[in-house]
Amino acid sequence: MKHYLRTWREFDLQDIEKCLIVVGELKAECFSCRCIGLNSKTKSCPDCKVTFKYMGFRRNLRPAYLLDVRANNPEIVFIDFDDFKKSLGKRDARKLLDI
Repeated sequence: MKHYLRTWREFDLQDIEKCLIVVGELKAECFSCRCIGLNSKTKSCPDCKVTFKYMGFRRNLRPAYLLDVRANNPEIVFIDFDDFKKSLGKRDARKLLDI
């Protein structure tokens, strides 16, 4: 039986921003264009046509849900959405300080 463990890896924040679907309590949204009301199993945004490579979550998950998503889209990379938001905040703060 496979298990999911959090790991640390470097990512390009701009790539994640462009290709991220964020799953909430009821529906999901495209992080790139902010299109809301998406099915979490969709592979691309109907508005901006981006193909989702990353998935973040605004809620706690059951492992069975992750397995279901993985079966539908084996290439998707699960990210910790809180870590992503913190990294964006740090990046944006650095930009402000460099001005």
